[in-house]
Amino acid sequence: MELKLIVDGKDIPMNRFVEKMVEGVVAGTVQSLDGVDKNWKELTLTIGR
Repeated sequence: MELKLIVDGKDIPMNRFVEKMVEGVVAGTVQSLDGVDKNWKELTLTIGR
């Protein structure tokens, strides 16, 4: 998996531990949702406040 974090247009670097943790949490949660193909290729998550 590849993970990129951009906050207000700024690329935020993450170490490998944080990347793997976020990937696991997000991918695991999304895969458990009805209607999501288990062989998905790309996921886009947008969070605003």
